[in-house]
Amino acid sequence: MGHSYSQRDKLLQGEELKDGDQLVSASRNFKLEFFTPSSMPKSSKRYIGVWYNKPKDRVRLGSYYSSPSTKAVWVANRNTPILDKSASLRIDSSDGNLKIFHNGENPIQISWVQGARNTSVTLLQTGNLVLHETHLNGSIKQVLWQSFDYPTDTLLPGMKLGINLQTGHRWFLQSWLTDDCPAQGSFTVGMDPNVTNQLIVWRQGQVDRTSGHLLNGQFKSWAASGYNFSCTSNEREKYISYSVSEDITAFPMLAIDSAGSFSDDSGESITSCSVFVENCGSHKRMCSSGSSYFVSNNGLMSGGGIKFIENDNMTLDDCRLKCFKNCSCVAYAVTNTKNDTGCEVWSRGTEFIESYDGNNREIYVESKYQGKHKSA
Repeated sequence: MGHSYSQRDKLLQGEELKDGDQLVSASRNFKLEFFTPSSMPKSSKRYIGVWYNKPKDRVRLGSYYSSPSTKAVWVANRNTPILDKSASLRIDSSDGNLKIFHNGENPIQISWVQGARNTSVTLLQTGNLVLHETHLNGSIKQVLWQSFDYPTDTLLPGMKLGINLQTGHRWFLQSWLTDDCPAQGSFTVGMDPNVTNQLIVWRQGQVDRTSGHLLNGQFKSWAASGYNFSCTSNEREKYISYSVSEDITAFPMLAIDSAGSFSDDSGESITSCSVFVENCGSHKRMCSSGSSYFVSNNGLMSGGGIKFIENDNMTLDDCRLKCFKNCSCVAYAVTNTKNDTGCEVWSRGTEFIESYDGNNREIYVESKYQGKHKSA
């Protein structure tokens, strides 16, 4: 195995990027490295992703400051974390694809191309990680694969939301499962398949909200100050992208978080309809008199609840919405307390039992049933 390199923008066949090393774009504004989410420093799970590079301090722009994201803007192995620091990123000499090798186990494949022999991977100054086919002299022959075609939860300038009409490939964002877990979550952002100049946020495959039509570089219902959107439509592709002036922000990005908030680099939501507003679109409590709400309690329910097939990627807020859409629902809770995912709901006829022993759970119980609970 060849040497590892910590400060370069390119990885060639025979080279590796070990855990602890970095690829840094030529402009030095992006980096590729292995990481554990900052909110779970004791976790053994390791991912590799692209980040805005230093400075970690704020950058002054006119009369205000701009700060780099504290999260990766793209994650290569979001659904397949490595459980130690043994991994390295390499180009497989047998097929020219980019893969993560770890502890002699089957490698995690990042790119899927066929018939390529001489390849290299470069982190561009846009944040795009690109696999090139190269000539024998090292010059670039063609682009084989690029991370911008497979975004995770973050849209950078140059990325697209839409469809390649020649291949059928769609460009979309998908939220993290939780703030701690990059795995695919509940929310998806993409171009409206029926209205070219509009974006949609889907939740668990159902339309959650729309951007409204694009007019003069802005969406009717969303407000992203300084971000100029454009729509492209031709025989090859249809997509929406954006540009931003350098004096607006040093770290442009739009991201959908695990709770469904679509935000700009400041962290401020650009959508006019928050997932936490119960009277907003699909989040309204069905059959509610307006005086009912849910309260967190520690305890058990007297009977079994309904668990959902899509448990693995349902968040607490998804579970709350399931309950809100069921007129007979009186309580809900997550089933996986380690990462607050999964969902179980209870209907009328079951009772809440207050308990503080080792078997208790955090259960959200409808307020008008609070007075009916009994202690264990």
